[in-house]
Amino acid sequence: MPDIPRLNGVIKALEEGKTAFAAFTPVDNESAIAMAGSSLDGIAFEMEHAPLDFPGLRQALQAMLDRRQVVEGKTLAPKVTPMVRIPPNGGEMNQWVAKQVLDIGVYGGVGSSQGLRPSGCCRRDQLHSQDL
Repeated sequence: MPDIPRLNGVIKALEEGKTAFAAFTPVDNESAIAMAGSSLDGIAFEMEHAPLDFPGLRQALQAMLDRRQVVEGKTLAPKVTPMVRIPPNGGEMNQWVAKQVLDIGVYGGVGSSQGLRPSGCCRRDQLHSQDL
């Protein structure tokens, strides 16, 4: 079985010993389109200090999708990795929020070390300080 390529460009850059560049952006189509065309490794849609907008997140992810890049690159890995920052941390017992954003299609989460982990439906890659 051939190796499955890394889909998250931020993690891929860090694994290769490079610096990963990412930015926070609001959940809207115009910002998503602008960020998708950038040279960033990833973006984090801001849903912690902004409205929790699941339909808006789905539309923003669609706006980022570059079908030509998917076909020509022969990979599902996006040029800019979409991630999200959600309000709950692991102690708040709001796993449904993490499950919703993962089901919508983000490639990862940013925030507290416990934010997406309790959902049980994602892998948690952790870098140690000596790796940085």
